[in-house]
Amino acid sequence: MPKQIYNVGDRIIHEQFGEGLIVEIRRRDFYDILEVAFADGVRKVTSIHPQISAKSAGAGTGRSRRRERPQGRAAVADGLPADDESPEEADGASESAAVEAPEMVASEPGHPLLAAWSEPDVTYFEEESLKLLDLLKKRKRGDARRFVLRLEAEHLVLSKGFERLVSLESVRDIERYTYQIRACLKVLREMRGRALLADEVGLGKTIEAGVVLKEYVLRGLVKSGLVLCPVSLVTQWREELKHKFDLDFVVHGRTAEWQKAEFVICSLDTAKTIRNRDQIAERSYDLVIVDEAHRLRNHNTLGWKFIHNLPTKYLLLLTATPVQNDMRELFNLITLLKPGTLGTYRSFRKRFMVRGDKRLPKNTRELSSLLSNVMIRTTRGGTALVFPQRLVQTVRFELTGPERELYDQVSDFIFQMAHASDDTFYQKWHFILMVLQKEMGSSTFAAQRTLEKTRHNYELGPALAGIDRLHALAKSIEHNAKFDGLLKILEEHRDKVIVFTQFRSTLEYLRRSLEKLGYRTSVFHGNLTPDEKEAAVERFRSEVQVFISTEAGGEGRNLQFCHTIVNYDLPWNPMKVEQRIGRVHRLGQTHDIYIYNFTTDDTVESYVLDILMRKINMFELVIGEMDMILGSLDEKTTFENRVFQIWTSSRDRKELQRQFTEFGEQLTFARKRYETVKDLDSAIFDSEA
Repeated sequence: MPKQIYNVGDRIIHEQFGEGLIVEIRRRDFYDILEVAFADGVRKVTSIHPQISAKSAGAGTGRSRRRERPQGRAAVADGLPADDESPEEADGASESAAVEAPEMVASEPGHPLLAAWSEPDVTYFEEESLKLLDLLKKRKRGDARRFVLRLEAEHLVLSKGFERLVSLESVRDIERYTYQIRACLKVLREMRGRALLADEVGLGKTIEAGVVLKEYVLRGLVKSGLVLCPVSLVTQWREELKHKFDLDFVVHGRTAEWQKAEFVICSLDTAKTIRNRDQIAERSYDLVIVDEAHRLRNHNTLGWKFIHNLPTKYLLLLTATPVQNDMRELFNLITLLKPGTLGTYRSFRKRFMVRGDKRLPKNTRELSSLLSNVMIRTTRGGTALVFPQRLVQTVRFELTGPERELYDQVSDFIFQMAHASDDTFYQKWHFILMVLQKEMGSSTFAAQRTLEKTRHNYELGPALAGIDRLHALAKSIEHNAKFDGLLKILEEHRDKVIVFTQFRSTLEYLRRSLEKLGYRTSVFHGNLTPDEKEAAVERFRSEVQVFISTEAGGEGRNLQFCHTIVNYDLPWNPMKVEQRIGRVHRLGQTHDIYIYNFTTDDTVESYVLDILMRKINMFELVIGEMDMILGSLDEKTTFENRVFQIWTSSRDRKELQRQFTEFGEQLTFARKRYETVKDLDSAIFDSEA
């Protein structure tokens, strides 16, 4: 009996599991091992298994076939645009097995309702079907279009192998770089969806992971997904996946419905807890993405064990620094993806680690060959990309008399609250006090709003009198010194300008004041609906000069048509500052970027900006490096809480300077640590390249 030949993309019928789609084939001499996606998951069966059969006559023959035009049928062919395939896609497509194109037969122009059909040469419609489409169009607008789109979706599912990235037709605000397309095709074709994406910082590992995810979703191979990332990047991941890939992810914990959601984003620290890890494992997501995967470097940690025990078919690990201390960390990461690729740890240590120094590799050519089966690494030097400069300027202001009086009185009030005898009372109001101090660095109008809300809370007791006094002083201030500085910049830069602020009240103050002077503005904040956000960005792109935005401003959106940023106020968390800059200074930007940082002397923001600029040269970093640096800080509290703690615990300026200097030295050490790790990874992985 001749060997039955199947191809990837063929559909089969299994007597027990029903209809399935072949997604992978391992060829053998007398039979093949088929990986088939059934309704309840992916299973392995042999091609000679008695319970399987081809879905229809001719399926599974594995031979190139010509389709003869059936008599009495209309072909949808003429008058349609050719399938434009980018050079990158065409380059990858040549690696797949070629299938002979169906024979084209001249015909009448195609039916107008089918103009979107991308593969007309293999699809035919009965004349009666075309008449039915006409009736659908008359009865209810759009029905025929939906039918054709559904038909095309079914066709994509049947596509044999990954000859091209069909997802590129459904993404937006993404530059199609050759190295990224090749990386995605390699992950899909050769690595079977389990890969370590180790591109250098700033080259778009997030985009590559998103394309792979979208590709699997469109082809019906992934119906659920989990993204694990640092807490600071949760919102950014959700916005990017929604805006660029039209994938709706639910953030773990923000709603009780997250367990029922098909696509979830969660921090790794939250996911690995006893309360959550079993639930996530039982959910059995089809694809899991782990950002900053170097946090899994130790195989004895809960994080590594959690990922190792996850029952998932596809796994993407993202990190620019796979090795941070020694070569064992690389072995641990590869073991999560494909156990046995590097042998046992004993054999790995003997073959690839210099005796006496776990950091140094040997036999690098052989090691690179093994890693190429599971790891992709691209360097900036290997892309020929040109990254524009950041032209940074600190703009210092002197507060007006009333502003300085309010700032000092608010700071004194917060200090007294922090050192009050009733520690429980302070802990209860800690968050509001910290927000109030941040608002004072933004505008008196932001602080006034918080003071207004707080003065109606009678639980403040004796502190209520102080709140009333501060509120009255804030309400009397009608103008802020920084606004004059903003006007000066807008006069110097006649092109588009983004003004970032942390607070909605400051945003509204700026909008009112600028529009009163004749400036046209567009505002962007978290309370806008998705459609309103899109409209705000489009209005900025096409009509207005000034875009005023809160932190929600632009995450996941391409604002690279703008080249000037004004940080009207500065967040205490440098990650938020980096995310602001990343809206315009990112992969694909071709213009130098002007960044203006507003600060006033003897304020929290002036101290934070000083250590960020002097100790770690923050504004010279590539987008993504700040998180790498902060990740190596041995801190039990957040960056913002550390800053607030220093501010409220210092009794005079001398002590304040000392504590911020010590904090700056910690940041300096963290930066040096990161540079050392980066050099180590470059020595291990980039020498052969």
